[in-house]
Amino acid sequence: MNILAKQSILVMGWAVVGSQVVTYAIVQMLAPDYLDTAVKVSPMVSAFVAAPLTYAFFRQNVKLEESNKQLAIANQALGVETEIAKKEATLDPMTNVLNRTHFVRAIEENRSTKDNAGFFLMLDADNFKQVNDTFGHAVGDTVLLKITDVMRSTLREGDIVGRLGGEEFGIYLPGVTRQQAYEIAERIRMRVEDTSIEVEQGEFYNVTVSIGAVFAAKQHNVTQLMQMADRNLYRAKGKGRNQVVFDAYLSKEGTYQTRYQSA
Repeated sequence: MNILAKQSILVMGWAVVGSQVVTYAIVQMLAPDYLDTAVKVSPMVSAFVAAPLTYAFFRQNVKLEESNKQLAIANQALGVETEIAKKEATLDPMTNVLNRTHFVRAIEENRSTKDNAGFFLMLDADNFKQVNDTFGHAVGDTVLLKITDVMRSTLREGDIVGRLGGEEFGIYLPGVTRQQAYEIAERIRMRVEDTSIEVEQGEFYNVTVSIGAVFAAKQHNVTQLMQMADRNLYRAKGKGRNQVVFDAYLSKEGTYQTRYQSA
């Protein structure tokens, strides 16, 4: 016997007992001559009326509970889908680092809530077009993923990294000195340089990157920092690639000095 039937019988039994008590009291007062007949008929009438009503009531409750369970499952699934949608809207789909829009927002938020200096790095895979043209886009994608892995394993908790487009990445290092920023940038460059990708059986391609960096002065917004870091990046490219170039200081007058140099 299922739970619904057991609950129906239990409630119906109490209904019959209650009906008899009430019937006995009323008939005793109003028509005592019919008491025996009323007591005999009352349980049958009560059972006849209570049975279908009780069953219908509990059946409706069961349906309601099942609907609530299904709703809870649907809400949970919707929550998961919402989190996935948020993640997809925030991250670059291939490298799984922040996309350009959310990278900029993350830096702006960090700089608005924390009063500390930082450095902005612009990183670019060397000869990337040649890689795609020579070995195909699948190898090019592998290059980007290898670079991303190196950045993740090298950067500290709280550092911000994003894909700016194509083979270009941005990194924001909050709360570091110039020497610390340079060491992080050099570590990334050297670890990428030690990375090789098998492009054909027995043939390997050595990945390298160029990095340009600037001091993230408060008076410069993220767009300006990108522009200045980009100039240093292409300075590194012009000097032979696989290099780190810093342009890190403000003059005593508070103006930005365009002075290209390796750290």
